[in-house]
Amino acid sequence: MTAERTVAPVPDTVTICLTSCGRLDLLKRSLGSFEAFNPGGALIISEDSADPAMRDAIDRDFPRAQLLWEPERRGLMRSIDRMYAQVKTPYIFHTEDDWLFDAPVDWAAAIRLLETRAEVSNISVRAFDEIKPKYRARSDRAEVGEAVFQVMRLDAHPEFFGWSSGPGLMRRQTYLAHAPFARMLHDQVSAAIKREGGREAYALPGVARHIGQERNVTDPTTPPRAKTKLGKYVRWAKKRLYYWGLRKDPY
Repeated sequence: MTAERTVAPVPDTVTICLTSCGRLDLLKRSLGSFEAFNPGGALIISEDSADPAMRDAIDRDFPRAQLLWEPERRGLMRSIDRMYAQVKTPYIFHTEDDWLFDAPVDWAAAIRLLETRAEVSNISVRAFDEIKPKYRARSDRAEVGEAVFQVMRLDAHPEFFGWSSGPGLMRRQTYLAHAPFARMLHDQVSAAIKREGGREAYALPGVARHIGQERNVTDPTTPPRAKTKLGKYVRWAKKRLYYWGLRKDPY
């Protein structure tokens, strides 16, 4: 995506959906950086910390947002379902509380790509150089005017690159075709979209970088990641068996 313009207002056809979970400092940095380049637009924040203090802080600091909060945690996918159910626009821009934006989204080019390439299911605006080189190599160039994208191939990864909760634009209809997301894990949603031919595109060079390293939030609906060498090997083996169709659950 080109970054010639310093500001790109969010189109009326797009709703900004942001998942958050108890990291107010990251949320302020992330949303502040996004709105500095992309003002306006309907904004929904789904806060999943179940912390009343966090709810009150978001109400105070982001009064224009539609805030969704409950006294019990839902987990990422149920939090997304709760949020997407509120969307009425044809496009959803999903982001999280730990991404820093350094340029505007080229909304016109991204929407045009979705309009003209039915197989493009999601357009990520994450910096493409944050993706491992072995995956970047498994993509094809696409252009919309001066904007350049890399469209991931279906065989780039067994699950990744069909959809992601990282910053990106998708059709609301894509969600409705696979709702509710909570019946699957995050990567399984991506795989399900890929099975129908959906391919994630990356806008070059990207306008967002991850700032949440070492501050991961646990998900009550997902088993914790293994920390020992044996545990990591067992997890790797289960994943391989899942990819080969010998297990129904990757965990």
